[in-house]
Amino acid sequence: MPYCPQCLSEYREGFTRCADCDVELVDQLGEELELSEEAIQQALEGKELIEVARGELEVVKEVRALLSSQRVASIILEDKETKVPEGMAPRVVLVVAKHELDRARQVLGEKFKQMVETEGVGAAPELEYGKCPACGTEVPDDTEECPECGLFIGAAG
Repeated sequence: MPYCPQCLSEYREGFTRCADCDVELVDQLGEELELSEEAIQQALEGKELIEVARGELEVVKEVRALLSSQRVASIILEDKETKVPEGMAPRVVLVVAKHELDRARQVLGEKFKQMVETEGVGAAPELEYGKCPACGTEVPDDTEECPECGLFIGAAG
């Protein structure tokens, strides 16, 4: 299969030039994605970008690393739509070129399926109200902290 060495798109046999980057295709890409941040931004410059993730920077970085490991170029941008209360971490968005959207969905979908297989889809265990989650001691409803270990349980209700 031919690939674009600039945007990393995969093409069907018979194609010789990348439609987006207008560069010659290569038969295979190197093992590691060796593009710098600047090179990725240049490769995506002028392309229609589609959001694939939104959230805190550390979480979005994990999604980006997953996409990069599967040769899907992406960039992290400031989320200008989400208003975050003062003192909270700012939100960012992860975007890919529109022509890479299906591949990004495939990679993220496979990861989701893998997580479901590992963790299951069953409901979380029932929480026992009235017991301290740390030590299991009975905590009266009108108490804000565990009488045994001192863990703050919540405002008395």
